[in-house]
Amino acid sequence: MNSSPWPILTGFGVFSVGESIIGFFHGWNSSFYCLTTIIALSMAVSMWWRDVVREGTFLGEHTQVERKAFWVGFILFVCTEVMFFVSLFWAFFHSALAPAVELGCVYPPVGILPVPIIGSPLVMTGLLVGSGVLANWSLHAVKGDEDNACEVMLLALMMSVFFSYYQAMEYYEASFTIRDSVYGSVFFLITGFHGIHVTGGTIFLIVQVFRMFKGHFSTGHHLGLDMAVLYWHFVDVIWILVIVFVYGWGGL
Repeated sequence: MNSSPWPILTGFGVFSVGESIIGFFHGWNSSFYCLTTIIALSMAVSMWWRDVVREGTFLGEHTQVERKAFWVGFILFVCTEVMFFVSLFWAFFHSALAPAVELGCVYPPVGILPVPIIGSPLVMTGLLVGSGVLANWSLHAVKGDEDNACEVMLLALMMSVFFSYYQAMEYYEASFTIRDSVYGSVFFLITGFHGIHVTGGTIFLIVQVFRMFKGHFSTGHHLGLDMAVLYWHFVDVIWILVIVFVYGWGGL
């Protein structure tokens, strides 16, 4: 098997994107430089993803041992995502449980009008949880009814797009910004990074839809779809925590 250049290029790409974003915030880099690094990283990841699909679907190189290795790597990746959100929620609880004098000793701080949970947050919850149910339905349908699986997955994708739309409208209409005390910073960091994960999960599911149309999956061969749906459930669980604590308890 030939060595793949994509892992090392992806590593350099991730480092370059991080460096460019930090430099942009400090005025060292231009927005064009940031965009260039993001495009380069996207191309490297896409080529790597393409090769993995070819190896498993057409070349038959993914043995049972390699599939287990893929699962181990994927679970470790999800664990890193979990710890990332643990750090964000840690910042939230640090401020919410013991508000500083600068916040008026209350949370939300004095002068902050939080986003009410009754409204777009509940609609967004219904959309995201509903899309998770449909994605799981599609996973089971692909084992015997691929046409139905494609239709259900497309509906799940439509709901995820509407979720992103409602979140964008919520940001636009919010009475506070990320600069408004620790409340604004934590709120936009948690919901914003969750929104980024929703976008990534949506791309993940879109790829699976194309693979469904091309007949890549079968009863015993649907590893990519398994991982995509599991990742989408992870996104759902994080959102439930966001709704309960950030919008619900943190907005009282």
